[in-house]
Amino acid sequence: MKKPHRHLLTLLIVAFCGALGWWTAHDFEQAVAKRSAVPEIGERLATKFSARRARPSKSVEFENGTTVGMFASIERDEVILRFPSAESYAAFLFALGDSKIQLIDQLDRLRAVRIGYGKWADLTALLEGENLVAYDAMPSCPAPSPSGVSNQSGLVEFGESLLPWLGITGDNSRWGAGVTIAVLDTGIIAHPALPGFFQSIAVTPFPADITKTNGHGTAVASLIAGNDPLVPGVAPAARLISVRVGDDSGRADAFALAAGILTAVDAGAQIINISMGTSENNPLIEEAVLYARDRQVLIVAAAGNSEQSEASYPAAYPSVISVGAVDARGEHLDFSNFGTYLSLTAPGYAIDAAWPGNHYAKISGTSASAPIVTGAIAATMSNGRGVTMTASQAAEIVMQYSNEAGIPGPDSEYGVGILNVGRVMNRSSSGIVDAAITHQRIVKSGKRGMSNEIQVTVQNRGTSVLTNTLLEIKTPYERRRFNATTLIPGAVQTFSFPVRLSGLTARLPLYVTSSLSLSGPGEDTTPQNNQRSDNLYVP
Repeated sequence: MKKPHRHLLTLLIVAFCGALGWWTAHDFEQAVAKRSAVPEIGERLATKFSARRARPSKSVEFENGTTVGMFASIERDEVILRFPSAESYAAFLFALGDSKIQLIDQLDRLRAVRIGYGKWADLTALLEGENLVAYDAMPSCPAPSPSGVSNQSGLVEFGESLLPWLGITGDNSRWGAGVTIAVLDTGIIAHPALPGFFQSIAVTPFPADITKTNGHGTAVASLIAGNDPLVPGVAPAARLISVRVGDDSGRADAFALAAGILTAVDAGAQIINISMGTSENNPLIEEAVLYARDRQVLIVAAAGNSEQSEASYPAAYPSVISVGAVDARGEHLDFSNFGTYLSLTAPGYAIDAAWPGNHYAKISGTSASAPIVTGAIAATMSNGRGVTMTASQAAEIVMQYSNEAGIPGPDSEYGVGILNVGRVMNRSSSGIVDAAITHQRIVKSGKRGMSNEIQVTVQNRGTSVLTNTLLEIKTPYERRRFNATTLIPGAVQTFSFPVRLSGLTARLPLYVTSSLSLSGPGEDTTPQNNQRSDNLYVP
């Protein structure tokens, strides 16, 4: 829980202990406690402000009630401070001149500073009398939790089949032309699969030996714009900006990530991909996200891989496209975070990607899912004939043409559905026939006298109207038939019938198989999704 402190010394001791805990933890993001309250963000600056131009008129002692955010730093003997007003920010910068505290970096637009100290008492003296709120968690590249991978049976890898699975079967070499994408990550290293990225910005310094760079950023970039047959990206013609915000452990801090967002916006990015996240709502990162939103720059972020229903930030912010993960069966991956904030899902299991040193690797997680969606948005903006829409408009289309999955309608595991780039790019092509069975489940009635049900959902994923489509559902005990009289393109319809659940338990599932038969017009382009079989368990 966040801890507002009016007694400074108590807070500083707690914050110092929290920093020491991070320095020794193997995985800090998993170790820190989740926060349950969020402090209000102060009024945002409309113009760039620098307190060094003149002596501030206000006293360096802040008014009662002022709250300063204190954030853990990736470096020892440093902290990050964020001020709620231009006046308090200016006062603090002025006070630094007479202190032993070192100003390392500053973000005037967000009223934030990175400061270093030799003695903790010097920082205590500078902030005496101030109210602070401590934030311990730091963004990191999320790794799938071991239990989320090993405990889930039947997982199917994507490997080199990513593009066909997404419905990309033709030449996509010009997709994304004219679109600029910033990859905020551990940095992109030159690779034969990535000759197109044109700018590299190091918010966090690269290691002296560039070959030692964490490969996460390079892998992410290849899923967006790879042009190698071994690792083909979704939008190979897009221009990439590498913004290194994470160190070689895959971690960043709030200052680095916020600075990276501002840097990406200033560099002309239209889309920002962030395959990083933290469990803690962070006002410094949030204000940077709002800065991007107000300038019509779209952020796509990984939902996180900690098997949690809690939001992962920045993916959970309303203006951010948050992406979860599925395997090649189209099944939600257990490690993929879920919740009402989730926008959509995309491939995220054992996908071929580029790796530094001219190597290749298989990567898993929502870190892979987010850049695939980023590439799809860039391709929707520009299919090689010039940019035709904004990133936000393209994102709406990408979500509109996602495949229905899970419980009918938007849900916490799949968002609006699973990415289908083929549907997006062929949305204006007439005559496409594609009916699909999307979901089967048992719905247990909680009311006496009400029947339990088997529900089967179908969707028209083509561009032709489907009429008199026959759905046949079989169980070991009975067979049912239903007629979908009319399904317009994109339409979803659920059919249900009562079922007795006596004798069924979590260990004794009900085997249900369904099939679709079309009456016309034309042949189904993907007949494999016209059948579905599941072992359904009593909920």
